[in-house]
Amino acid sequence: MSNAQKAIEAHKDPNMTRKDRIDDSRILLFSMGVLQTGASCPDLHCDEWKITATEDEIDAFASVRGKGVDLVILHMPLDDSIDADLPNVLRRISPMPYLPVMIMSADSAEAQRCRFLNSGADDVIHEQTSAVEVRARVRAMLRIKDLYAQLDSSRKALELVLDREQKLLIRLRKDNKALEAKCTTDPLTHVRNVRSFGNILEHEFKSAKRYNTSLSILALDIDHFKVVNDTHGHHSGDYVLKELAVILTRSVRESDVVARTGGEEFCILLPKADQEQAVIFAERIRQEVSARKFTVFGEDIHVTVSIGQATFPDNAEITAPTMLTYFADQALLLAKDTGRDRVVKFSDMPREKRLRMRQQQLKAANASHGHWSGQCEMMDIEVHS
Repeated sequence: MSNAQKAIEAHKDPNMTRKDRIDDSRILLFSMGVLQTGASCPDLHCDEWKITATEDEIDAFASVRGKGVDLVILHMPLDDSIDADLPNVLRRISPMPYLPVMIMSADSAEAQRCRFLNSGADDVIHEQTSAVEVRARVRAMLRIKDLYAQLDSSRKALELVLDREQKLLIRLRKDNKALEAKCTTDPLTHVRNVRSFGNILEHEFKSAKRYNTSLSILALDIDHFKVVNDTHGHHSGDYVLKELAVILTRSVRESDVVARTGGEEFCILLPKADQEQAVIFAERIRQEVSARKFTVFGEDIHVTVSIGQATFPDNAEITAPTMLTYFADQALLLAKDTGRDRVVKFSDMPREKRLRMRQQQLKAANASHGHWSGQCEMMDIEVHS
């Protein structure tokens, strides 16, 4: 059984049958000035319901509004001055899902019956109709009222279920979003982690290759970061990492991606940025970090960064996303070996060394995957200095 069905069944009393509900029904007989004329009215009293009779309009409205009426019988005179919309007025003030309204009249002509039915009455009966038939019609109206009540109860139950499921869905979406952030974000710096960065790199590389656009990457490392931890403590080192992540995040474009790929290592992916643009951007970051003082517990900490840069397709050796990151890392190592606090392009490296690194990457790929799909033969690649 579904949640909706369970909620609907919960609103039903299993010990109460339809006959019991009719027995508890209360009928309002609203005689609007016809009793003084001596008009007859069938005997409606029986053990199946309770009859309340009134000639006062205020009392009738109060009874309907007070949740105590299940059906109204209007004993109306043949007077055109009577408000023909009275059945609808009674329904509007009734708190019930639906209030059946029957009209009893001395005129059984077709035109008069149609007038009453068009005004909103559910049934029209003649004053001379036998009590047996009137009671049968009353029972029919009460059954209709009972069906409306059940439908209303079902609707409310469904609304409760839908509301509960909607709230659950909102909560699940929030939880999924938080879980996704946890799985893709570095917990310390709140930038992308290695796994997430790898997925984005692969997607962006395929896009750059398909649409023949540039894709650059910067590999960044804090110089002598171990000295910062040893001198100022790991809390200060963590602060420097977090502040550096803020600097990088504020410096990039919306389409760029910043990731922490190691202890003090970061990568920045720059879609649609060629080698010249990437180097300018890298140099701006290097200068900003060098000029920044990281103040922790009243102490100023000064750090610098070394940056390696590689670009597809400017660096013709790059034919796979792994090569892009590997070559940027190699340029970063050269930046550290040549004095740190500088930007080194992969194209600055000797041609023979670049070719050798490409061969190593191809061999490693063939060894791990058995083949390197979509690769050109080594001898057909033109390497630009």
